[in-house]
Amino acid sequence: MDRRNQAVVVLTLVCFFIGVSTMIQWRTQTVISQRTASYSVDELTSTLIQAEQGKDALLAQLTELRSQLERYREGESARQSLSNTLEKTRLVAGLASVEGPGLVITLDDSPMAQQLDTSRKDNRNDYFIHDWYIRELVNALFTGGAEAISVNHQRLISTSEIFCGGTTIFINRDYITPPFVIKAVGEPKSLLASVNMVTTSLMLKDLQQRYGITFDLAPQERVIVPGYSGEVKFNYARIAAGTEFQP
Repeated sequence: MDRRNQAVVVLTLVCFFIGVSTMIQWRTQTVISQRTASYSVDELTSTLIQAEQGKDALLAQLTELRSQLERYREGESARQSLSNTLEKTRLVAGLASVEGPGLVITLDDSPMAQQLDTSRKDNRNDYFIHDWYIRELVNALFTGGAEAISVNHQRLISTSEIFCGGTTIFINRDYITPPFVIKAVGEPKSLLASVNMVTTSLMLKDLQQRYGITFDLAPQERVIVPGYSGEVKFNYARIAAGTEFQP
């Protein structure tokens, strides 16, 4: 075989191997691409399913959170309603301190009470403040629209009493000493007019001029009346059957 034929044979073999190699490489790439594409689709499908499941879980959590929020709001509304009712009840019962415009009345024994001349025929009682003076003034204040009244820091409620034991005045079973300061929250002009209309005021003004007792009326823009701090006890009163509680 001459050199020309050898060259042709060698070239043919080279081309054959190149062709076979190229075919094998193409088929291998095709298989790899198919596998890669198939794997990517499966992976994306799995990821999508997980995402859908995660979304459903988040939606379920969101629904539960909304439900909890609604229950909280309902509970908060009920709590606020109960708190408002309790606060109103304390206000009506006189257990809460209150403030507002009103009238302050100051009563005190005459400074001459300790220097009485027994030779004179004056009535000794005219130099002192008595329990019934306070009761009459308190009644006049309530008549004038007082919403809260205290005497020497003793808040008056439905069971309060004002009475005299010897030379001592008791309010809410606690003794008080002069000067007696009566504080009332309400419309100042109405309270003042109501107090001035009772005969007790006329008598006190007369005693002030004649015997020197203190009787002072002072309308004020801000009066603070303390809440009742004693024990409230009912031995016989009960809420009537079939009635609703209305604070």
